[in-house]
Amino acid sequence: MDQDLLKSNGTASLPAIFSLVVGFTIALTGVGSVTTETWVCPRAGQPDLYTDREYPGCRQLGEAKTYSPLTISPASKASPDRNLSPPVANTTSSELSLPPQWRKPLPFSDVTLSLPLLSIGQDRVASITGSWGGFVAQLAVGYKADGKGPEILGDSNLMPVSAHSFSTAVVVASKAVGYDPRYLTVRILVPTRLDGPSAGGIFAVGVAAALLGDPIRHDICMSGTIEPEGEIEAVGRLVDKMNACRELRKTTMIVSDALDNSHLAFTGAERSIQVIEVHTLREAYSATTGQALRQIP
Repeated sequence: MDQDLLKSNGTASLPAIFSLVVGFTIALTGVGSVTTETWVCPRAGQPDLYTDREYPGCRQLGEAKTYSPLTISPASKASPDRNLSPPVANTTSSELSLPPQWRKPLPFSDVTLSLPLLSIGQDRVASITGSWGGFVAQLAVGYKADGKGPEILGDSNLMPVSAHSFSTAVVVASKAVGYDPRYLTVRILVPTRLDGPSAGGIFAVGVAAALLGDPIRHDICMSGTIEPEGEIEAVGRLVDKMNACRELRKTTMIVSDALDNSHLAFTGAERSIQVIEVHTLREAYSATTGQALRQIP
């Protein structure tokens, strides 16, 4: 077992902004095999850790319909754009709990970014061996003039747990930069089936970077979940994900500090990959863009 010890972090309560994702419905097409199993690991006094590797005392995540607070709807008819499924998440302004100081933001042109993602496959359920690979997703962030968002769209390759992570990332990132998410439409295109929460951190960085106008460094990859209060939590099989990072020809890997990563730093040195540990979205954003995470003027 590569990573058995979890560091202790302070207890965090869910912020009001997370009510954005309560009651959302995922509409999926072509649900089939996924790239990774997901495990839930209880931690005393802290939020559960969602990981793609089994640890002692963890349980395997069941069917997607049990993954609160989202519910899974039956497959819908394909949208006119063959690359996009119906909205992953959508809500109306009457359902939101937003800071009263937020005002209608100014329109902006659509922004498209490329995000490096690290995928891990498994030969069988509960296996800790399997394939790994790196690929690039396309993220598009735009202005929704009617203020009835956030409109969150994912293609049919985005499986339930990843869809939930993507929705959380949109909410957390918009809150972090002070942008009213009711005026956002966010789309993600991934070239292969993706499930599990480990891309949540890079999703959140990407949404924030699009809103702030900062480019993402070309030499980085990242693996870590995003929590409602902006914490980056750990996932497993990071050595395999480092292989995927190297496959993408990246030289810096950003990971959560919630695990003992001493072995990862040693492996990275052997493979000419620098390992940067982060705890929050703010730290991840700085490491990924070289800029400070800040409020939109």
